Amino acid sequence: MYLISYSWKEFFYYLKYYLMNKKLYYLNMHNNIEKLKVHGIHISGDYLCPLCMNVFNENEVMTILTEEDVPQCSLGGKRIALTCRKCNSTCGSEIDIHLLNAIKSRERKLFLPDNKRKIHVEKDGQRINAELQVEEDKSIKLFINEKNNNPHIWTDFHDKKLLPNELVNIEEIPLKKDERRIGAAIIKNAYLLLFEKTGYSFLYDSYYDDIRKQIFEPEVFHLPERLWTLQNIQIPDGIYLTGDNRYRGFFVVYTLKLKLEYRVCVLIPTPMVPYLAATKELGKIEANCPIRIMRMPELDYLNDDNAISRLRKWCYGWDLKL
Repeated sequence: MYLISYSWKEFFYYLKYYLMNKKLYYLNMHNNIEKLKVHGIHISGDYLCPLCMNVFNENEVMTILTEEDVPQCSLGGKRIALTCRKCNSTCGSEIDIHLLNAIKSRERKLFLPDNKRKIHVEKDGQRINAELQVEEDKSIKLFINEKNNNPHIWTDFHDKKLLPNELVNIEEIPLKKDERRIGAAIIKNAYLLLFEKTGYSFLYDSYYDDIRKQIFEPEVFHLPERLWTLQNIQIPDGIYLTGDNRYRGFFVVYTLKLKLEYRVCVLIPTPMVPYLAATKELGKIEANCPIRIMRMPELDYLNDDNAISRLRKWCYGWDLKL
């Protein structure tokens, strides 16, 4: 049994940033469903999983739905949404792991301190498994576990090949990563960040079925490519309104963090603009060319009738002011 000690400051930081208030979250989202009836949107059930849109009652929400880290915990995210177990598990194994591996692969190339990776050591047609570790002083060490290798081959390497001044080939074992699945994970994060802020106020629209399908069917082109970018963005994380109706929508900016930080920006268009048209207009923007954006006003888009009305008017209209 291990006892972990926290200072009060650390304890409250943990509560604030890593734990969800599921009851409050549910009440806000359920109230959002009720508020939308005024706008002619009648959603059955107490709560819908934002990814698959399946219906759950209050008891199921509080007992069987899972807390979703956005972005994934391994990349510095925190719990902001409740999703069903199937969606949580599927996304974790089918797309999130590809995003994590992509970041790991990028950092491996930099040989950052305190970094490990599995490798093969080859010589004279024989191969053994090993682990390469970059130390804090950037020196490199090779670790070989005899149990993970054929004992006869290991003995031959030990006695004849791994000798001073002998040259061997080192081959890194590639991590599983697929560009389409990486993109799906990036879009999923942006979608859930927007859902946390706006609930079902407009994301319930069937227009966003293509985003939801893309998350679960990354090989299929439900969405055009390049709705997102991963680069050094010079604005804080958050949700921004586009200042151009040609790609009218929301820029969702967030950070991925492993050893280094990576800034991500995803465009989620409004139902007024086809995805392909928005992507083509984004492609016309030249490098280093400034674009007009506006920080999304800090309003309660889940519970406040006026805020919901303003948001829906902006999503289904052309006035740039929310």
